[in-house]
Amino acid sequence: MDAISIAIGLIIGAIIAIIAISTTFPGKKEKPEPASRYTSKWSLESLTNPRIVAEYLLDVEIPPGARVVVKQCKDKEKLKGINVRYNPNIKGCFALGEDRAIILAGPFKENEPAVITVEKNILLKLNDLFDSYWNSGTVPKNL
Repeated sequence: MDAISIAIGLIIGAIIAIIAISTTFPGKKEKPEPASRYTSKWSLESLTNPRIVAEYLLDVEIPPGARVVVKQCKDKEKLKGINVRYNPNIKGCFALGEDRAIILAGPFKENEPAVITVEKNILLKLNDLFDSYWNSGTVPKNL
């Protein structure tokens, strides 16, 4: 009986020691997902309720339902049937969704280097900027 008690005590002691060590020295810590990332492979399809600001709109497919504020556009035929306004004061190119933004390094075209961000402060500022450009923009008459 004493041998069985000793064996059970050793097993219970080992289990408690393992639990204590694992809580004291946790293994590999997970890195949090970055709030922003650089890419040249982005898509407007990833945005819900897209709002687009384009100083220079070149070759890119605009998703249906998007609102677009543009200063210059290479192919005005792409804007037909889209909720668009012109604004000569636009500076920069970006696209906003409900939970993320794509900020382009140059003109609004496919494979242009961009930063995708989910940072709340940046999204709020870009949303305010979009609203400002949209509200001061004009509806084109020839589309």
